[in-house]
Amino acid sequence: MNPSDLAITAPPEPESLQQTGLAESLVEQLIVKILYFRGDLYGQDLSRAVGLRFSVIQDIVESLKLRHHVQVKRSLGMGNVGAVFALTEAGRSRAHEYLDANQYAGPAPVPLEQYCEIVRHQKPRDGWLTREALRKAFKGMVLTEQVLSQVGPAISSANSLLIYGKPGDGKTFLVEQLNNLDTAPIYVPHAIECQGNIVQVFDPIYHQPLEEDEPSVLTVALEGSSDRRWIKCKRPFIVSGGELSLDMLDLRFNQTSRVYEAPFQLKANNGIYLVDDFGRQRATPAEVLNRWIVPMERRVDYLSFLTGGKMTAPFEAFLVFSTNLNPDDLGDEAFLRRIQYKMLLRGPAENEFTRIFEGFCSARKVPCPKGLVNRFIEKHYRRTGKPFRRCHPRDVLSHALNLMHFERLPFELTEQVLDRAFESCFLQEEEGGAVPESVIMPATVQSCGDHWGDKLAHIPTAFGTLAYVTSFRNRTSGGYYEVASVREYGETETSRTLARLHNQSFREWLNMNLEQQCRDLALHIASTEGGVARLRMDLPDISRHMVPSEASAAESQLFVNDLMTVMETVSPRPQLQAVDEKEWHAPQVHQRIA
Repeated sequence: MNPSDLAITAPPEPESLQQTGLAESLVEQLIVKILYFRGDLYGQDLSRAVGLRFSVIQDIVESLKLRHHVQVKRSLGMGNVGAVFALTEAGRSRAHEYLDANQYAGPAPVPLEQYCEIVRHQKPRDGWLTREALRKAFKGMVLTEQVLSQVGPAISSANSLLIYGKPGDGKTFLVEQLNNLDTAPIYVPHAIECQGNIVQVFDPIYHQPLEEDEPSVLTVALEGSSDRRWIKCKRPFIVSGGELSLDMLDLRFNQTSRVYEAPFQLKANNGIYLVDDFGRQRATPAEVLNRWIVPMERRVDYLSFLTGGKMTAPFEAFLVFSTNLNPDDLGDEAFLRRIQYKMLLRGPAENEFTRIFEGFCSARKVPCPKGLVNRFIEKHYRRTGKPFRRCHPRDVLSHALNLMHFERLPFELTEQVLDRAFESCFLQEEEGGAVPESVIMPATVQSCGDHWGDKLAHIPTAFGTLAYVTSFRNRTSGGYYEVASVREYGETETSRTLARLHNQSFREWLNMNLEQQCRDLALHIASTEGGVARLRMDLPDISRHMVPSEASAAESQLFVNDLMTVMETVSPRPQLQAVDEKEWHAPQVHQRIA
């Protein structure tokens, strides 16, 4: 069914004080308090603040003028609508008296009787929900048709629903997606009046106003299209968790403003009210269900004023309970019978889990090689018997992204990254027993930088370090490649790390004086097989290969000059010949000399 077929008619604007359903004294008090708090107001602004057309409040304003509580300071020549009204000293004194009763100074409230009528008029009609509309609301979830068949009738009827299942299987997320249903908007009053008490209903936290054209001066004065005491809103979606207590389900009196605040279920009328983590509230499940036995059956709720009076309000919220506890632990059969629909949300099957994982990868724009998810499932689920949960792909992928960002890894999922992410998500077992619940096992795999730092720490000379690092440099492209490192950390990270170490070792040797360079090179020659034969490269090749790309021309020339001088000092040779790159080997491991 198209939402346009369900369009709700806006409450008609009252044309007289009688049609508002309010006592003249209440409207008078409201006008005086508004002028007290806001100061001088044009007639049109006063009308807008009260939420009633000026013709409705005109007689009251005239009465206030005659009693010298209100005065006209100036006028635009458009009658009372264009006049500027202000309180006199007598009016300010009267305002203090009114504020002692309550400090409400918003739009005029709606009588309880009118509120009940509109709320029941805004109930969804039978057959308003279709499978296609529900599937559209759940388009971000991987669900079976069986789940749609279970949850659909409950939503369509707006009767109570209990969703239970294991933690992490998406119960709360499923209910939250109902907020995506394409439904007709509703009208929510700023406040309700009952037995002389003001109950604030509209809450900007839970009620999302829909934009409407601002009424013009002429509209305000003559023909307002709808009752401005009501706000056009999207149907509310309200969630309570473990903080819910019984006193939050009744009217709450503000001692300062002396105005009542509506409870959650009243604010959720014509919308959805989710009690999440049911069974973990301050009140016991039996107390919560006992509180709502009558409302769930009769669709009315009884709320109490501080004075002992009662307010009978409509109970037209779609009440949903979500829990990961065993339903038998929540109450006996008589209590659970009050909840009309029950649904067990099972964990996903393997094919659903795969689709969820791939969907998260696509949403986060993370490259996922073909077959990687299957290997991940084989290693961590099939072999271990670990049950699938709908939250696992999201959690593991989030940890994987954090790991890649922290260690500057290539932006692509690998088996190693997924393994480390999985380990950081779940408690691991070690020999001798399980890990305490408060401990999360950290990933201990070395970073690429630490890996190469350990390897270079065993080379005793600065020149040897430089020679070793440049042995992995491609003479044509200038990039760096080492098979084992690329397999472990990826080509990008390996090349980036070796480039940094190349630049670092080059400058370390270059910053030595000639005496230090001679000792360093002599030690390097003495510690390598073949001695100086390893350096049989012509100087242009040295300049091109051992000088990093970040070095300046001056640094390059200084390096060549220093090396020529040191070579002649350490081991004079007639001519250094180039040696094939295949003959270049890593230096033997020695203890570093301080």
